[in-house]
Amino acid sequence: MSITNKAAIVGIGDTPTDRLGSKPGEPRKSSAEYLSWAMHLALEDAGLTLKDFHGQGLGVTIPTAYPQPFWPEEVAEILGITPGFLLGGATGGAGAVSLLGGMTAAINSGLIDLALVIGAAAPFSEHWGGGIQPGDMRDWEIPYGTMGPNSKIAMVMRRHMHQYGTTLDHLGKIAVAGRYHASLNPLGYLRKPITIDDYKNSRLVADPVRLLDCVMPANGGKAYILASPERAKTLRNKPIYLKGFGERSNPSYGPRAGSDALIMGVKDAGRVAMEMAGVKHKDINFLELYDDYIIVVYLQIEDLGFCDKGDLKFFEKTDFTFKGQLPIQTGGGIINCGQPSTAGGVHHILEGVRQLRGEGGDRQVPNAKIGLISGLGVLPYGKNLGCCAVAILGNEV
Repeated sequence: MSITNKAAIVGIGDTPTDRLGSKPGEPRKSSAEYLSWAMHLALEDAGLTLKDFHGQGLGVTIPTAYPQPFWPEEVAEILGITPGFLLGGATGGAGAVSLLGGMTAAINSGLIDLALVIGAAAPFSEHWGGGIQPGDMRDWEIPYGTMGPNSKIAMVMRRHMHQYGTTLDHLGKIAVAGRYHASLNPLGYLRKPITIDDYKNSRLVADPVRLLDCVMPANGGKAYILASPERAKTLRNKPIYLKGFGERSNPSYGPRAGSDALIMGVKDAGRVAMEMAGVKHKDINFLELYDDYIIVVYLQIEDLGFCDKGDLKFFEKTDFTFKGQLPIQTGGGIINCGQPSTAGGVHHILEGVRQLRGEGGDRQVPNAKIGLISGLGVLPYGKNLGCCAVAILGNEV
């Protein structure tokens, strides 16, 4: 089934991210308040009201690290809407992109013609759990020092360095480009530019992972609104179309059984999305890649086929800034803009929409027409991220 141009993003909502509540006496907002804030920003952007969503779609990125996550039906009550179709994005950081495909399918079916996809979290205001999660409490992990995601991704990063000779200079180039873009983004949280040396000298977290390799948890809310092409034509903004979509989970099994831990499901998801959209690598103007760690961005560039695995020269010669040959993380990514749990995955969709609308400001990619967006979630022991979704967005039918 082709979903090319069968749904369009018509509104986006992006609250500032913050860490309010991390210090005694600071004002706080709840996750419910961030949800409402993000929704109203998206409604205003699209020129819609709450009444327009009676009997329509609601998709929610389900947060992780909560004692108990909130579910789509609870979010509907918080927001004061009466959906006719609910979806929960339960694939971690892949959920926002996965919901883009799921809601487009619902629109294609004729079940709905509008969908609100939303996520929020307030870990510093609500003081929910962090560090080691219940899923990490395995006899074969904790006793041997595998203390959560940082330790797990450290094994992947070390393996890549060992196998291909990857250095901190190669990885630091991605970190520097992302921070440069964040410095030009009014919604960026970490906006002070960094150098390769700043990256290399940042403190170790789980050798070889450094502080500037890691995503930053934050409070915040993010939302986007999808519409059928017919409904989109009646709304305020120029539609940004979903032109291709692919998803793969648990990539170490099935056809890739026994595959290299350095290869993610994004390899297959990206191929499917590009084939559906009818685009080649040369047609893609920018990448917004899920970035819980710098090494994860690096691996996606390889797995998506923009270079061969282990091609160090590609990373040495390529300019990843918005002015370069392969712009990435043009809003700074969640490493620099903050990760409100799984809502962080929405960031990349919102930035892709801004670029395709021509609203990138000082970081605008010239003549942006096609963008690739990825979402990744779930980091199993000794493997790479297990849930992968890729979307191709375009500003023309």
